[in-house]
Amino acid sequence: MAGTAGRTRRTRNARVSVAAAGLTLVATACAQQRSTGIGEGGVTTRETLPSGIERVTNTIPADPGPSWTLVEELRVGSADGNGPDVFGELRGLAALPDGGFAVLDSQAQEVRVFAADGSPRAAYGGEGEGPGEFRGAHGLMLDPDGRLWVTDPSNSRLSVLDPETGFVESFRHNFAFYAYIWQGTMTADGRIVRPTLRPQGFEIYDLNMALVESISQPGPESTGLSARDAARQGEDATPSSFAWESLDRRRAGSLRVPYYPGGVRYYDREGTVWVGAHEHDPAGYRLTRQSLAGDTIFLVAARKPHLPVTREERNAAIERVREYLREQGADTDRDWSKIPDVKPAIANLFTSVEGDIWVRTPPADANSAEATWDLFSSDGAYVGRVTSPELSPLPFLTPIVQGDAFWAVATDAFDVQYVVRARITPSG
Repeated sequence: MAGTAGRTRRTRNARVSVAAAGLTLVATACAQQRSTGIGEGGVTTRETLPSGIERVTNTIPADPGPSWTLVEELRVGSADGNGPDVFGELRGLAALPDGGFAVLDSQAQEVRVFAADGSPRAAYGGEGEGPGEFRGAHGLMLDPDGRLWVTDPSNSRLSVLDPETGFVESFRHNFAFYAYIWQGTMTADGRIVRPTLRPQGFEIYDLNMALVESISQPGPESTGLSARDAARQGEDATPSSFAWESLDRRRAGSLRVPYYPGGVRYYDREGTVWVGAHEHDPAGYRLTRQSLAGDTIFLVAARKPHLPVTREERNAAIERVREYLREQGADTDRDWSKIPDVKPAIANLFTSVEGDIWVRTPPADANSAEATWDLFSSDGAYVGRVTSPELSPLPFLTPIVQGDAFWAVATDAFDVQYVVRARITPSG
């Protein structure tokens, strides 16, 4: 995507001039606006708020058509045999400086390294407690020196590997809590950022795993309701979920309401946080870039029509909820009006190595395998839509984009995992 990278460099320069002009206007409590066309029916408007924060609003045409398409050029993954390309459960992906890649297979507790042509180069680790072995490893990061960091909460440590030679060293670390997959990130300047249990809390470490800073933001107070209490208080207490209790009162839980919009978060290479949220009125979504301390740096809004939830999709979602409740021995009569009439405007987001912003949007057809992203330059301007007719990356493993190369983990029709490298090519 060399053309897009070129636009990114130019828009960065434009952003500097806009910000400089905005500072002058802020001093006089004025606002600056500038509009540029983004295709037929589309406009980008820039505004410097009295606070000094830049807000970019993109009005996107209802159907702008694809600007770029992902064209698969390499696929590694097999359902047969016992070779290194047979993946069990991937929870980490890293694109290496030499064009190859590495994955963390949590089922085998191995890090596997592949060359740029997809051929296997090395495998490190295995189940155990010794140096270079893993237990419950669930994340993979690449540091600025090209080394691989494996998060290993069951062994209470992070292990460092050289892609060529294997184990280098490990650092003791108390994870306190951990999710299915590692929630932290490695920044471009070699800091490790990880969320904590504190409300909107973060800890920042250097590459010797020395704590550099601990940050905690004030957050909303918890209702303190258990799933059982929420079920007994009625569904109004849980607008985004169906709280349930089994008829024998032995089990309780909650189930998210289908199509109910939720916020998404992404920790980028610069050590900042992107928060994406569905907006009802006006229709579209909002992206907020924040410092780890919670200060807003930048605002991007996308104004576009919401996709409706069809009758067939709604009925299918209701049947899935009923089936789950039947399995739990719970009442299947629910307030189905809680299911929204439109789909969430944003599924997830990430930024490329160059700083472009990729926002994955829901498919128009729930049965379609096509993946679609709205693409913004680093200064927040909408530059087009990227589509992938066949490739649909796993939602919990963030793709990697550098230049015109797109790396991701996906599954085929038989749920076999594979790694794909695609080329971002102009459509048409």
